[in-house]
Amino acid sequence: MAVTNINNAWKNDLYPLIDRVFDYEYRNRLGALRKIISEVDSHSAEYRVEGMGGYGELPEYTGELHNMDQRRGFITVIRPVQKAGAIDIDYKYAKIDKSGEARSAGRRAAYSAAMSVYMGVLRMFGSAFNEAVLGGDGKPWAAADHPIASDHDEDGVAIADTDAGTYSNLITDELSVAAITKANIMANRFVTPDGLPFLTDYFSNGILLVSPELEGKAREICGPQAKMSPQLNPDNANNAANPVCGMQYMVIGGGDVGFTAKQWAVADASLLRECAKVIYISRPTVIRAALDNPLIARIVPYVDFGVGWTDARPIIFSNPA
Repeated sequence: MAVTNINNAWKNDLYPLIDRVFDYEYRNRLGALRKIISEVDSHSAEYRVEGMGGYGELPEYTGELHNMDQRRGFITVIRPVQKAGAIDIDYKYAKIDKSGEARSAGRRAAYSAAMSVYMGVLRMFGSAFNEAVLGGDGKPWAAADHPIASDHDEDGVAIADTDAGTYSNLITDELSVAAITKANIMANRFVTPDGLPFLTDYFSNGILLVSPELEGKAREICGPQAKMSPQLNPDNANNAANPVCGMQYMVIGGGDVGFTAKQWAVADASLLRECAKVIYISRPTVIRAALDNPLIARIVPYVDFGVGWTDARPIIFSNPA
């Protein structure tokens, strides 16, 4: 009987193919989300970020400088968690069709890793209406009574300044041109913690976020039909002008996560990216696991991340009955 020495060289041949496919699939899957979120690499178990604040309008100078007190935002703490799994490739399948199997394994790994982050972002938006999921200001992301500013900290928790008042980024209107316009007016009345106007633009820099059920309506308002007939308002029988034509839209939902059927939101895309964050301790990657079994090559898709938001002013949510 012949004795065959199977070494690990065949496993090493797999990894360059897996890595190339993984990198391509990962970038492709998460590319669209970068329109509405920002990514941060961190080396801490907790990522702490303070919302916007400032010193307000300058007082008149009459020969004496007056001290300016800072009005502060709220601290958000994001705690990344690890996610990982294993994909095993058998020697026989790699020998018969090594390139095909490697590409298939890399694609599966990339899809799982990227979709783990994608699902985390969908859950963040879907939980905006959940009274049990609170942000740094002690309110859900979508709330009618966000405190405008914090007063002080107690044990690392920001306490609201009740004298500064509140603002709402929650409406209950069905998706329409009029409802988007209403949201833009609301946003332009927001103020920062130090009392200055909150400069936002839901029209020229806006993005409409919708449930899968509302994508058809979003296409009517923003998509090809709106671009073909830019002067027409799909909600107006008299063919009035559509003030939001050309606005970008994105579907926030898939499977059982994200927005439910009637839920939608509109945001200033640039400002939303500043406040909606994915924090990575380790970005999605493939780890090559060493096994004693010479007939199995194991790859481990891995990511260590968390999601969170720091301010509610850049986005207005709608949750119709």
